[in-house]
Amino acid sequence: MGIPKLQKEYEIKYGHIPDNQEDQLAYIRDHYNINMDKVDNEILKIQALQWKELSFTLSILPNPAPRPRTGGGHFYVKGAKDHKNYMEYIVDEKMIICTRTNLSVTTYHPIPVSSMTATEIYLAQLGHLDPISNPDWDNLGKTYSDMIQGILLMNDNIVNPGSVRKKYSIKPRIEINIQYQDGFDSKFNERRVKSSKVYKEYYNLGMIRE
Repeated sequence: MGIPKLQKEYEIKYGHIPDNQEDQLAYIRDHYNINMDKVDNEILKIQALQWKELSFTLSILPNPAPRPRTGGGHFYVKGAKDHKNYMEYIVDEKMIICTRTNLSVTTYHPIPVSSMTATEIYLAQLGHLDPISNPDWDNLGKTYSDMIQGILLMNDNIVNPGSVRKKYSIKPRIEINIQYQDGFDSKFNERRVKSSKVYKEYYNLGMIRE
């Protein structure tokens, strides 16, 4: 079999770029007008950014929304409205985060007590046994990031990194942890966010979280 198309396309565009970080930095210095004093100053500004934190426990069963469907020429997600309504009930005040966000979702699924031994039930509650069955982790992550979008998050594209973990518990629930920067890490990201239509809408409503 020959070289796959995707590999060929990649090599054409990026094959001349070195593979390791040190050589990549040298490549950038050689090809762009880098002022290292400016670089050092920007690093200090980024390191000085503070992280704020929000945490929520959702007392509902982990239940990811199904894939979007088409109805009447529009896409809709069954159950999404219920999730939004529940989140609005949990959150005291809508204030939209627009800076870089770390999102961690831990879903605690019912222990299958009818299928496990007593020892396995106890081990599951201790956290030594984790679910390796449906629902899929990515469906869970998408469901709960969508759930807080428009209530706490401007858009889920500001999430980096994001994580999803499935656990067992005798008392099912979802725990959401949000950490977000108290400012933008660069003028580039600030321009991109503030030029977006959705940011302008929330800003005009006085909903942007500072």
